[in-house]
Amino acid sequence: MKKISLYLLLGLVAMLNTACNEDFKDWNDPQAWDQEDAVVIPGFAASAVGTIDLNALADDDTVSVFTLPETALPEGYELADARIVANPAEINMVSNTKLECLTDGKLAQAKAPLQAMVQNTYGLRPVERKFTAQVLVDAKKDGQAVLINAGIIDLVVIPEAPVIEEAYYITGNCNGWDNSNIDYELSNGGADPYENPEFTCMVPAETITAENFEFKVTPKSGIGGDWTKCLCADNDNEGKFVGNNAGGNFTVPADPNAKFYKVTFNMLTFTWSVQALAFGDYIYEIGSNTSWKSVIPLKHTNGQGEYVGFAYLDGEFKFKPNENDWVGDWGQDPNGAAGTLVVDGEENCKVDHAAFYKMTVDLSKMTWDLVEITSIGIIGDAVNGDTSWGTEYDLTYNATDKCWEITTDLKAGQMKFRANHDWGINWGGTVNSLSHNGDNLVIAADGNYTIKLYPICDGKSYCTITKN
Repeated sequence: MKKISLYLLLGLVAMLNTACNEDFKDWNDPQAWDQEDAVVIPGFAASAVGTIDLNALADDDTVSVFTLPETALPEGYELADARIVANPAEINMVSNTKLECLTDGKLAQAKAPLQAMVQNTYGLRPVERKFTAQVLVDAKKDGQAVLINAGIIDLVVIPEAPVIEEAYYITGNCNGWDNSNIDYELSNGGADPYENPEFTCMVPAETITAENFEFKVTPKSGIGGDWTKCLCADNDNEGKFVGNNAGGNFTVPADPNAKFYKVTFNMLTFTWSVQALAFGDYIYEIGSNTSWKSVIPLKHTNGQGEYVGFAYLDGEFKFKPNENDWVGDWGQDPNGAAGTLVVDGEENCKVDHAAFYKMTVDLSKMTWDLVEITSIGIIGDAVNGDTSWGTEYDLTYNATDKCWEITTDLKAGQMKFRANHDWGINWGGTVNSLSHNGDNLVIAADGNYTIKLYPICDGKSYCTITKN
């Protein structure tokens, strides 16, 4: 046992006398704490306890955050309350956190306050998080307290949270129970999964030919045949899931009216759900470009949840499944990456500048994307008689009529429309029904023509070709 010197005893007495003249004020505001108000005892310094992994502790387990050396205090004195004041070591923060402790270095409560401190500072990702912590201890005698500065320690904590993998995939009767198949990825839009733990996927109903939709969920690390890591239904708790292939198949009755099944997993609450959705052939854009009154249709193009349409956009907008109501509308996910969609808690989608765009919405991935169309031209042997299809005449956008137009001479022959001087976006078919990669349009005779193109979506796009 270390003996305290007469000098230190006198220091304690001096501090005690000060405390006798005014009530001892606990350190409720760590920002205002003055180190000179605390006694420093040589050799009496707190020590760190190493990394604290909260995942390895039960909710009611005691948690040691520091240790103190044994020492002998002057007669009548005994250690009483202790606390740490922690500051994050890896980020700049103005505020700090006080945690009450016992004099043996254990938290006065279980792990909950420590978990809250780490979560509020760094988030939930279960990796080592570093703090510097000032340790303060009270020495008490006759109801009065003297503050002892026990030094600064490194506090390293791993917050309690499950490991969430980079990606998860549905493995079931929608893809022949192929454990290497990654067609149906559960996605949270690219956000931090500990900030947005809800992963979703759209599965086309046409892939389900059985009485039930049945599946498991394979994490990325299990793709290729490892079934031991699969997420499965918790057989004892409806709507919950378990890991390590320890449960049964997720099973929902097939809905004859469904176009898609929306599969949702929350990786922090261990909950899951499947919703049958009866999407039609079209969804609709609405926004400032239509004064939030009329809609622009997007056509279901690939049978896998992808919708494509064209519109002039000049601000904010949203998408919705029905032309005449707002039920189930989609907007930008405020917690996801740019271009991700969500139904609840959404924000309006936005463009940074007004322009004509190709809009693509993928409901299987819950994403939206825009391609700016800076030009639309006519090309073919009807254009300048160029049989090599190497000559292209640009149309001009008419904002009033919402069309692209040109008046020019044409030769008898064939032509198509294309965007951005490239074949990636092109229109053909008949004048009353244009579609991507449609057939060539026929110009019957030489002459001067006025052409107006109305790009909307496949089956609804059209043009007028008028001979002057």
